[in-house]
This record gives sequence, structure tokens and C-alpha cells, in this order.
Amino acid sequence: MRVHLCAPRVPDIRGLRPMSNAKPTMETYIEMSPRVFEENLTRVDALVGGLVERYARRGLRDLRFVASGSSYNSCVAARPFAERVLGVRVDVFTPSRYLDELERLDVTASDAFEVFVSQSGCSTNIIEAVCAARSRGHETVALTGNVEADLRDEVDAIFEYGVGNETVGFVTMGVLTLMEFIALFSLATAEALGAIDGDGRSAWMGRLSEVPDMHREMQRRAHALMDADREVFLAPGHAFMCGAGAAYGIALEGALKWQETLKAPAIALEPEEYIHGPNMQLTPRSTAFFLDPCLAPGRTHEIYRATRAVTDHAYLLACYGIEDGDANAICLERDVEPEVAPFVLLPAVQVFAGRAMRELGCEPCHPLFDRFEKVVSCKTEDYEEICKEKLARAGFAE
Repeated sequence: MRVHLCAPRVPDIRGLRPMSNAKPTMETYIEMSPRVFEENLTRVDALVGGLVERYARRGLRDLRFVASGSSYNSCVAARPFAERVLGVRVDVFTPSRYLDELERLDVTASDAFEVFVSQSGCSTNIIEAVCAARSRGHETVALTGNVEADLRDEVDAIFEYGVGNETVGFVTMGVLTLMEFIALFSLATAEALGAIDGDGRSAWMGRLSEVPDMHREMQRRAHALMDADREVFLAPGHAFMCGAGAAYGIALEGALKWQETLKAPAIALEPEEYIHGPNMQLTPRSTAFFLDPCLAPGRTHEIYRATRAVTDHAYLLACYGIEDGDANAICLERDVEPEVAPFVLLPAVQVFAGRAMRELGCEPCHPLFDRFEKVVSCKTEDYEEICKEKLARAGFAE
């Protein structure tokens, strides 16, 4: 018997759209994200309680997320937070890697608690991974933004993670809310199982409560940077997205969004890997972004400065302050724990992609791209119908 659980939904987009006849865009959801983040902070038990109860049945143990695309990137970004709070190993697998290694995982890490993630609930690779896990006797638990989608029929329990009704195909608000869900789940579970005490949880909740204002500030600063360097952002080419430590997941998401929205190549790298070969591609026309989660300038800042020596199109995103007044750096001058920094750095890469896509009018793929999707699709057959229903619920019927 399948168990289907759903947290209360957040408000839909109708209260935030700028015009009554304007459909929401990536930028709409970037702007909306801090408010939804704040609302989710007020309903932690309702949001994560069901998953906490399932995980806690067998005590602290390793945690394994299986996800794809932006959901994968969200899990990678939230992983350092979860590991620090829970004190257990947290792994993130793509569905393909999970299927390749499933037999070995049953031998080497059979006790891990698995969570399968798909915002749409229609990802065919996640459903395949769930079915494989179930065939081997695994408990199958899913996180999604749509508990009515096909995924619900394949799992033992399914939970909505607080994104509500995001109607654009480019996952945006879902990135931040999934990261938030994992953080809140980790804190609630850690306290329930004695890994941290109430004071420790309160301290982390205080840090998370500061995220929305910093998120809004990062949005403003990202728009200002684009205003200053329009020639760069409106002529997108190959881009490096370099993320250190806890920011690597945001580098992955930045590269994905650059490719999805601007139809231009981008590669996500750790800064030290970037300087072991990929940096040899640099020319004065190269574009590179450096996301630094550290409390003070260090190695990533040095690598950024080295890149600036070759190209003026290198940019630094960080929470700490710097003294030289660098016009290519967005530094919030705030003390932010590295595990929290990804929540703050995320909106910049989203703004760069979403705004440039709108201004360039490059949302549609090449006219021949539909030939690809007729051969291979990454979504279930009812995905398009589900998208139409989501728009209708938001007040934008086709």
C-alpha cells in the first residue's frame, strides 16, 4: 500500500504577478523566492515532520539523495549544511549513477536512508531509479513539487517540499525551497535524535532567518552588475562557473541555467580544477564567475584576480567584504557561515540567466529541437498536460 503525504501548500503566484495578463517568468519566481522562504520558516513541523518521522525510525544514519538537473544541484548545495548539522555522510547521486552502482551500494552502504527528488514528479529517470530501488526491497521516499504527478504511484511516501505552484519550465524557486527543506529537515532531525540541542537548532534557524534579506540584496546587486556590463551579459558565450566548497552546487546550477536559458555552453568547476587545465582556454573575451562561500578572501579570490589579469569579464560573488572596491565583485560584507552561503549566492546566477534570456528573447529552442524530443524525452507523457493545469491553477489558462 502506498502512502501519500503532502505538506500545506504555499500561496500561488497570483498575488505577485506584475500585470493581470502577464504570465510569471523566471524573474517573477526569483523575486518571489525570499517571501516563500520566510513562509516556510514559519511552518517547519508541518513541512518536514513526515520525513523526519520516517528517517528517525532507525536513528542517525547516512543519507542519500537521488536527483537530476536543478534538483540534483539543490541537493549538492544543501549537502554541506546537512552533513554539518546531522554529523552523518550525505551523498547525492544522479539517477544514472545510482542505477549503475545500486548493486554495490546494497553491499557497501545498505543502511542509507534514500530520498528520490523530482520537482515535476514526471522525471522518467527518477521513476526508473525508484522502481529499481523498490525491486530490491528498498523503502522509497520522494520529495516533489507536485504530489499528484506520476511519481506518487511508485513510492511508499511522497512529500511536497514547499515550492508550491511554480509554473515556469526553468526550475527557479524550486532550487531555493528544496535547499531550505533539506536544511530544515536536517535541523529538526538532528534535534530529535540528539545530534544538536535546542540552542544549537535555534542558532542555525537564526542564520537561516537572515537569508531572505541577503537574497534580496544579492538580486539588487546582480541587476546593477548587469546594468553596468550589458555588453557582456547580452552577448553570452562560453562561461566558466567556478564554485568553491559549499558553493559548488550553485556553480552547477549557474552552468545549467546559462545553458538552458541562453543556449550557450557553460562548465561548472571547482576553482582548483579550473586552474589545472580549463583556464588555458582563457582569452580577453572569456567569461568566468567565481562563487566563494568562505568567511574571508582566500584561494578563490586569488584565482579570480588571476583570471581578471586576462579578461575583464570575470566576476566574483561572495558574502565577505573586500577592500579594493572591485566593480566586478558582488560582496555583501556579511558574516555568513559557508554552509549558509549557497542560499545567498544562488539568486545572482539566476538573475544573470533569467534576465538575459528575457532581454535577448532566447527562451525558445532551435526550431528543429522538437525532433530530438520526438525520439527521447526526459518527462512522462502527461507532463505537458500537468504544466497546463499548473498555469490554470495560477490563473493563466491557455
